[in-house]
Amino acid sequence: MLQLDQNRIAIRQRNFVDTLDLSLKVIRVHAGPLTLALVAGVLPLALLNAWLLADYREPDFDIGFPLTYMWYMTLLVVWQTPLATAPATLYLGKALFVGRPGVGRIARDCAGSLPQLLFYQVLMRGMLMLPVITLFFPYCMWPYLNEIILLERNPFRAGSANRISTWRRWRTLHARQAGDLFARWLGALAVGGLLLGAIWCSIGVFRGLLLAEWEQAESMFTVCFPLALWVVMGYFCVARFLGYLDLRIAREGWEVELIMRAEHIRLAKELKWDED
Repeated sequence: MLQLDQNRIAIRQRNFVDTLDLSLKVIRVHAGPLTLALVAGVLPLALLNAWLLADYREPDFDIGFPLTYMWYMTLLVVWQTPLATAPATLYLGKALFVGRPGVGRIARDCAGSLPQLLFYQVLMRGMLMLPVITLFFPYCMWPYLNEIILLERNPFRAGSANRISTWRRWRTLHARQAGDLFARWLGALAVGGLLLGAIWCSIGVFRGLLLAEWEQAESMFTVCFPLALWVVMGYFCVARFLGYLDLRIAREGWEVELIMRAEHIRLAKELKWDED
């Protein structure tokens, strides 16, 4: 049952550092279901990537490790992240108000949003990523498009004056926010790069201690590197969701709207009980 006045995360505006810190706490509280949602979205794409890049696994002749494989893998993971993290985003949106939502409900909502995800997040994002210089545009100009598609569930085209399309909603929410969103993207890029290096190196150290093999095996680049990439993307899926809440609070006073809607529901119930 939707409980607008009993949300699990305090609805208030936060800065970027607070958002990153809160992301870790959200991951800790929802570790099990969130991991399952991420695995459900990531695993098919990770297997697809391994198959697509199988011919690039050999080390580059000049440098001794598969840099080409790592570069293409990074591009694929960045491109696929919105689609791969869709189940986790739906889980976070529902867990904010209804506790732990069922798997069936998340699957149905994900399937219902799939056409728009494929159009906006696969086709359009892929076209922008073809010239690598435009790679940052999707993350600076519409970083919260996934949340709009999955959680607000606007139609592809507005059928009436009372409804707003996904495209128009995206433009309204992100309007006049380019500077702040670009600064957050730069911060996320720096933190993500450091986190990726830390996770990947930690895997290498753990592997060396466990197997007593310190040589750089092929699996460090073809298995452990993609694993570290997906872990970082999973973390920033949570951070992106919290950033979406922050933007709605800053632009729309969302916390006031939730309080008013909760009060409306409470009064409606009291009036119904009085009539009975």
